[in-house]
This record gives sequence, C-alpha cells and structure tokens, in this order.
Amino acid sequence: MSLIHNNNFKWFLIRDNFLSPEECKEQIKIIDECQLKKVAIEDEELLNKLWNIIKLSNDLVYKFDISGIQNSWGKSYSVDSFKEDTHYHTDFAAGPDRLVNTTTKLTSVVFLNDDYNGGELEIWGDKIESQQGRIVIFPAFAAHKVLQFSKKDRKMLITFIEGNTFK
Repeated sequence: MSLIHNNNFKWFLIRDNFLSPEECKEQIKIIDECQLKKVAIEDEELLNKLWNIIKLSNDLVYKFDISGIQNSWGKSYSVDSFKEDTHYHTDFAAGPDRLVNTTTKLTSVVFLNDDYNGGELEIWGDKIESQQGRIVIFPAFAAHKVLQFSKKDRKMLITFIEGNTFK
C-alpha cells in the first residue's frame, strides 16, 4: 500500500486585505461595545466570507475533512493585562472547559488593528506581523503563540473550523 502525500501542505497561509479598513472598524466597534471583550460573530455575510476563504484554502492546501465553522469570535486583548505565553499551544485538544476539541481542524486569525507595538502571531517559530485586514489560516494542531505587545489593545477575529476527527 502506498501512502498519499500532500505536497502542498504549509504550516500557515496569509492573505492580506481580507477585510477592508472599514470592515475592520465595524468589527472593532462591535467588540468595543461588548463588555466581555469577546463576542460571537453573528454577521452571516462575514461568516460566509470567512468560510469561503478557509474552505478554498483547505481544498487547495490542507485537504482535511471539514464541515463548517465551529466557533467564530471577535476578541480584544488588553494591553494592560496580556502576558505573552511562555510556551506554544495548539487549538486541537480535548478536555474539560475547552472550546476546541479533536474535531477542530483549522484556525484562522484576522487582525483588525495594527496600531500596537509587537503582538506578532508566532507559528512554529515563524513570526507573522500584524497587519490590519490580514487573515492567517493554519492547522489547529500547529503550535503557536502571541508575542507581547504594547501601546494599544490588540483586536482580532478568531475562527475555528470543524470536521470529523483525523483517521
């Protein structure tokens, strides 16, 4: 039996200008109005836009068995309370109180602002600069962390894509 290799695999994909500055400002406004600093994305047009780019990325690069959006959040990280992770983490885990589990296949991050210092997304040692409107898509099992930032709060959209567990 021969194994099927995926020669197109990449640890992350980046697309600049996924959201316009106006779309980013609208999402920031929604997040800012939420007292919890985390709000579920309910805009069907935005959810469809996220799903379409992530599904296309999956079809071309990852080829995972995916079925839809598991969770999609607008989130604000406070410059006053954020502490850089000392270790990498993944979004592919099972256990109590986890929003993600072994059916979580892909993660995407959209930077809504970039007017802070630092705050890069680091995946397996590769630092991805924050850029307003940029989307980063990566496998949920990819080790990643957010680097320390200063000056302003860091705002983003985080989306998890689900599908049957890996076989």
